[in-house]
Amino acid sequence: MNKKELLLDQLAACRNEGSWMQPLSIALEGLSSTDAVWRPNAGSHSISEILYHLHHWNERWLKLYLGEKLPPSEESNASTFVHNPFTAAQQWTELVEKLDRGLAEWQQAVEHSSEEKLQERIPDFPEDALWWQALSNLCTHNSYHIGQIIYIRKLQGSWNRKDSAS
Repeated sequence: MNKKELLLDQLAACRNEGSWMQPLSIALEGLSSTDAVWRPNAGSHSISEILYHLHHWNERWLKLYLGEKLPPSEESNASTFVHNPFTAAQQWTELVEKLDRGLAEWQQAVEHSSEEKLQERIPDFPEDALWWQALSNLCTHNSYHIGQIIYIRKLQGSWNRKDSAS
């Protein structure tokens, strides 16, 4: 398996193909907008805040990967966890669809990439990193937060997957 195949496998596992973990599509399945903004305590993030955070970083890195020039980010990582009490269930649905679309765009970008592109250094990045390393970390980042989402759902009692230990 080459790096491209490995990254495509990781992206699919994060997005919608079950693996050793539940993918985002299953982690969010049947979740209401009301449950999405629930927090176990004041110091924790809600599922919707986690989704805003994931969307922010997945989109920003995808634009960079596709060669788009990004303005310097003055945001802190903490500010990407946007608190948005939904006024309509449709807003929640749109956020879920936006994140899924972004992951699909990542899959497409990697599918159309060469192995050479994945071996390139990330331009204007303060660290000496290659694209395949950053994309692998992006998948790990998504996986980490998917686990948080499932844990929050278990705490609130909205996780009803009988076919899974996760």
